[in-house]
Amino acid sequence: METAPIEQIRAWLIDLPMVRPFASARSTLGNRRIVVVCTEGGGVSGWGEAAPVPGHTIEDADGIWTSLETLLRIHGSGAPAHVAGLLAAAFAQAADDASAKLSNQPLWRILDGAPQVVAGAAIGVDESGRPDTADIGAAALAGYRQMKLKITPACAAEDLRRVLDEHPEVSFGADANGSFTRSDRAALEAIDSVGLAYLEQPGSPLDLAFHRETRRHLQTPIALDESVADSDDIIRVLAADAADVINLKTGGLGASRALQLAQSITSEGVGVRLGGLIESGVGRAHAIALAGNPVFAWPGDIAASDRYFADDLVKPQWRASDGMLSIPDEPGIGVTIDRRALDAHSVASLSTVESG
Repeated sequence: METAPIEQIRAWLIDLPMVRPFASARSTLGNRRIVVVCTEGGGVSGWGEAAPVPGHTIEDADGIWTSLETLLRIHGSGAPAHVAGLLAAAFAQAADDASAKLSNQPLWRILDGAPQVVAGAAIGVDESGRPDTADIGAAALAGYRQMKLKITPACAAEDLRRVLDEHPEVSFGADANGSFTRSDRAALEAIDSVGLAYLEQPGSPLDLAFHRETRRHLQTPIALDESVADSDDIIRVLAADAADVINLKTGGLGASRALQLAQSITSEGVGVRLGGLIESGVGRAHAIALAGNPVFAWPGDIAASDRYFADDLVKPQWRASDGMLSIPDEPGIGVTIDRRALDAHSVASLSTVESG
């Protein structure tokens, strides 16, 4: 792709209310505090999003915002060359969007994606720590045929087996978000008998030996997510033989970088799946653009953003139809920013235009 120049940068700190709280073993979210960035130059704009998740990511939105304020003050429109972490991923997204627009191509086409992708729903836990059966039913009625169940040690194999029996048309994986320990081996062996498509992050992100041992004892494929925050982590996971599948996110890497890493991982005989960070429609657009690339052969959990937000930041809002997500055939990420919603949910804004 041709690289679009950066002449100006705008950013917003957003508090976006959620349709319903979303709970996992690590956190409960009632709103999404995110940072949206826009780069402008060469006659095009590029949009990206930093979407930290409390309890899951080291960074938080307010810390990212403070860092961005400092970098814009010091470096102006050159700030993207000095960012790291989720902010770097947001600017990488913006660069992908702007470059695709400069090329007058949909981003999905440049990423060898597809105009339609299978939607996958992440299902939170209820107050007992078990999968939210009401949300499972609603997602099934909406046409979702791939779901990832958030689980905790309070969730017994019988709870999962009941869900699978009630929805035989759905492929289910499970995500423990690191909540199981070595003392939970019997519980993990019971869960192994259920027939899940995969079990994501059963143990602590740093305990690769535990995941290697779990792989050897269980038939269910083991996926790792929190264990692979960056490319160095991926190298360590591969060297430790600790995963059957690695979960990548455009929100943590940017789509182009995620694709490069996915191709490298599969060359080592390990599968990859594409996950999300409960982004707004901005970040979700980048995930959907990449999700159709055939390298992501394992079931993902890229849902329509209307599962999470009644008033999203993009038009048209991402909605699933018959379990599929369709991408508008427009240059870049395919959707436009709803400036009314952006302003309505913004709690702070920055601009290199105003700062000189």
